[in-house]
Amino acid sequence: MDLAVVLAGAGEGRRMGALGPKLLIPVGGRPALERVLDSFLEVESVGEIVAVIPKALLKQAEKLIASRPNPRGANLHAVPGGDTRADSVRLGIEALTGSLPFVAVHDVARVNVSPELIERVLRAARESGAAIPGSPLRDSVKEVASGRVVRSVDRDRLHAVQTPQIFSHDILARAHATAAEERAAATDDAMLVERIGCEITVVPGEPSNLKLTEPGDLALLEAWLHAPRGEG
Repeated sequence: MDLAVVLAGAGEGRRMGALGPKLLIPVGGRPALERVLDSFLEVESVGEIVAVIPKALLKQAEKLIASRPNPRGANLHAVPGGDTRADSVRLGIEALTGSLPFVAVHDVARVNVSPELIERVLRAARESGAAIPGSPLRDSVKEVASGRVVRSVDRDRLHAVQTPQIFSHDILARAHATAAEERAAATDDAMLVERIGCEITVVPGEPSNLKLTEPGDLALLEAWLHAPRGEG
């Protein structure tokens, strides 16, 4: 085992409206957090998982975590999150109890993450120290301001990035420590790693690895769950 996992699920899920916090929303009849946990627990390299969640849901999440099949005895636990995503991930890193050399950061909102994708990113991270999944953009891309096109952007070198993002523990911890000192904002962990000058390998993502952001996304996630393996 050489992989620890930080599951980022401390967001309030305001855009989900009455459906509530994303980590407890049923997808295919099972809470999002349960589905994500089970995918990571299928990966033999995973030795520890810490779920970073809203403080009010801590006991509920701990009960769910304790219920999951864990044949290799990975260390599973939950901690409350911080004010921002970066704060929450940093708290998750600090809560890791082992000394595993690689850390995966994954958004619980990406409910359909597959063990195959996790392993693909991990293999690349073992070689380079930092790896993320991404897919080339298919649509034309425009920079827009105040509802008007400013310019067209060359999409040939642009990728839409997913999680899990996997880094050596040292690189990720240093990136978050630097960001905390500088109070730097970021939309993902790769952005923080870029800022400390580390190169990041990009491996193919998966179309089914969608992010649950708005209520309408549930229908898409359910459709992928019911699609035969290998479609898309």
